[in-house]
Amino acid sequence: MADGSVSMLLNRLAPLIEKKVREEVCLLLNASNEAQNLSEKLKKIHHVLADAERKGVADPKVKSWLEKLQDIAYEIDDVVDEWELENIRQKLQESEDPNYNSHEESSSDHDGIDSWEKKVCSFLQSLCLCFKQTVHRRSIALGIKGMNERLDLIARENENQFNFIPNLGSESNQDIRRVITTSFVDVSEIHGRSEDKDTLMSKLLFDQRSSQGGDDGVQIISIVGAGGMGKTTLAQLVFNEFNAGEMRERFQVRIWICVSDPFDEIKIARAILESLNRSAPNLSEFETLLQILVTTRKTRAAQIIGTTYMHALDPLSDSYCWSVLSQIALQDRREADREMLEETGMEIAKKCKGLPLAAKTVGGLLRFKTSLQEWQNVLKSEMWGLEKVRKDVFPFLMLSYNELHPAVRRCFSYCAIFPKDKEINVDELIRIWMAQGFLSSSDQSTEMELEQIGFDYFDDLATRSFFQDFTKDEAGNNRIVTCKMHDIVHDFAQFLTKNECLIVERVDAGAAQVVPAQNARHLALLHTGGTTDTEPFTIWPIEKLRSCFWDRNRNPYYLFSHLKRVRLLSLRACNLKDIPKEIGNLIHLRYLDLSHNFMKDLPETIYDLCYLQTLAVEHCYSLHGLPAQGIHKLVNLRHLLNSGGFIVDFRFPQGFEKLTNLRTLDEFRVYVNGNKLECLKDLNNLGGTLRIVIGKDTGEHEAQRAYLRSKKFIQELKLTTGHGRIEATEALEPHPNLQILHFRGFPFPKWITTLPNLRSLIINGTHMARPGVAYSLPPLGKLPLLEYLKVDEWGMQHVGHEFLGISETEPSNSSCTSVLFPKLKTLSFKDCKWWREWEDIKEEREKDTTSISIFPCLLELQLTGCWSFKALPYRLIRKASSLQSLRMIVCYEPKKGWYNQGSGQDWSRLSHIPKVEIW
Repeated sequence: MADGSVSMLLNRLAPLIEKKVREEVCLLLNASNEAQNLSEKLKKIHHVLADAERKGVADPKVKSWLEKLQDIAYEIDDVVDEWELENIRQKLQESEDPNYNSHEESSSDHDGIDSWEKKVCSFLQSLCLCFKQTVHRRSIALGIKGMNERLDLIARENENQFNFIPNLGSESNQDIRRVITTSFVDVSEIHGRSEDKDTLMSKLLFDQRSSQGGDDGVQIISIVGAGGMGKTTLAQLVFNEFNAGEMRERFQVRIWICVSDPFDEIKIARAILESLNRSAPNLSEFETLLQILVTTRKTRAAQIIGTTYMHALDPLSDSYCWSVLSQIALQDRREADREMLEETGMEIAKKCKGLPLAAKTVGGLLRFKTSLQEWQNVLKSEMWGLEKVRKDVFPFLMLSYNELHPAVRRCFSYCAIFPKDKEINVDELIRIWMAQGFLSSSDQSTEMELEQIGFDYFDDLATRSFFQDFTKDEAGNNRIVTCKMHDIVHDFAQFLTKNECLIVERVDAGAAQVVPAQNARHLALLHTGGTTDTEPFTIWPIEKLRSCFWDRNRNPYYLFSHLKRVRLLSLRACNLKDIPKEIGNLIHLRYLDLSHNFMKDLPETIYDLCYLQTLAVEHCYSLHGLPAQGIHKLVNLRHLLNSGGFIVDFRFPQGFEKLTNLRTLDEFRVYVNGNKLECLKDLNNLGGTLRIVIGKDTGEHEAQRAYLRSKKFIQELKLTTGHGRIEATEALEPHPNLQILHFRGFPFPKWITTLPNLRSLIINGTHMARPGVAYSLPPLGKLPLLEYLKVDEWGMQHVGHEFLGISETEPSNSSCTSVLFPKLKTLSFKDCKWWREWEDIKEEREKDTTSISIFPCLLELQLTGCWSFKALPYRLIRKASSLQSLRMIVCYEPKKGWYNQGSGQDWSRLSHIPKVEIW
């Protein structure tokens, strides 16, 4: 990880040397030469890092040299941080006091005592400023001199022992541009495992009634194979078969759990119980357990658990490996290029040794290689033969890793701090990378957002199969929300950070314990027990830590006085009732997570954290808000995560409107004597998801001053208006870029039908639906991109043609074709208790196939808990020619048997739908 450290350091230090050091230091100590020497030494070291890291894989002496270099790089980073912090504080003080740097006298009262006092105060202020600047400059100069001396030792060691080959090319810049232009490929197709799947399905289905079970009658089937062989993928394939169609009836309760090493029976039992949402004493409910499907690398482990059938997973054939590899590597290539690369590609596929993970990873690597020579270089790489690589990690991972840009390498290796099988939120991961300084706008265009750089880095890693098991967002724009790391990939990340990332796992309460952490820079203390009530637990020493994940553990208070260099501090669910004022001493802190705690207030010293980028206080139900004075000092705050339904009023202090760097604000509630929408006026960089809650006292003028329409980066808006004033709701019109809208209130604003990019709409009327009120749905049928529509607890009694966006009086033989709900895939109505009628279209409208199209893409229609609903609009449903699934759950009238398959009086009208579920 040393190469990434120095690369990022250069990005921060070079501008400081050029712009700040020459201006400030040279005024005091004529330190220009020292500064220039430092810059040159850093550049020389940077040029040899690529060669040093390659040799460090197999040479312990080189690895030791890299570790010493990394230590120095961290210290330089800390010093630079402190220099910049002093500049930030001086600017803040100048902005707070307009006379801070003024030496001029007042224009009046020259002869009075007030004038004399002002002169004295001005002189003392100037003297104080001059002294502070002198101390600051002297500190910089001495720091540069000390760093030069330490780097001299490192450089001499290279010259005397290693003589690394410098890399003076522009490869890094080319790599980073590739990151931007890459389109992600998710290879989910299973290759070469159809026979394995059929065998396992047969065992699960037909041996279920046999006597092959163990002593307790439970059959345990184990899939055994080497890491990266595809065991989990095969198990998921089989598991999903039993989640679909008639197979669901075979096993009505299906549980998927993931438990990593070390093997622990208590941990496994707890995971099963949590999956079932049962409490531990109810073990009798497991008496009907029939089948267990297990994946493991070790035959011995399968034997220990009482396996009744062991399925050995063999390596893929070379041809199947080539199929996996080429699907990624040759995407979008011309046929001539495919033919030219195929022979070499098949030779590379043989080196994957039948491992699907290897084929996918190497495919991601070769996707960026455009010439035959580059493919042959991969084939002949020394990594395939290095004993150290073959013994500790897989060569294909090292090959792909070495091709990454140093900043992307750094982002990947940091992921060793996460526990195995963790579902990683991508937004959170990028904020963590940002806190560590891994994302730098100087890598690319200075106008590119740090968050976007982070997404580009993530896409590059995902393309190369460093991440997997993706979930996508509901807006249908294919954006990845969560991911995981394969066990083998996680092992590789830990190999890269063996002395730097420390993961300590606590299963249950135990005796007081001290864990040594001399070399650790990043710490994760995992508490996997059922409670935070544990004995005192201490990690020591911790002064060098730059990350500290202390989630769900007690006794965190000693951290605040010792984490002098920490960039990230996570104290989720630590049962904290107060936050000590010493938190303001953590001057390097960029990421602070205090979510799921019980404090009522935060100390004002939290505003001394001028570098803070992310502050998370989610689900802190007792928190009254942010401190009253000083929020303007959080000049770098980008993400304020405050969701969770606060019991008390969460108040934003005066000055909040000045946080124009803010990119994320989860929730903003308007109170009569508290928060005003005007606070949002200038926060035009807000993006992601924003929830706004207003009441009946919010007026049109106040709502207009939020300038919501100017916030073009907001993708998802959750707007709660209650039975508010329609004028205020209309004034909260969002930007046309909005993709997801959750609307909870009445009546509907007109702008809801004019959002051109809206993909998902959820309408919620909880606690607002009242019989006798003329509720109706807006004309949503002409929203051009809407794919998902859910109407939840709405009080309408009738849904007419206006919902489609047409009038039944309009002629059906219009000269132009109308497409209503052109992209809608899912339509859901839930708990609409007074809804009785859904107006059908007329017969001539159904037969009209030229001038009107309705629901052309609809796949799923669902009605749940609509007690008064009478009958489906059959002609309208027949218009939805793509409909695959109809579900009517707890709807009173249909339970009379109208739609019973084969015998119901209206079954013939629905029989064309492949899947109908009514109960």
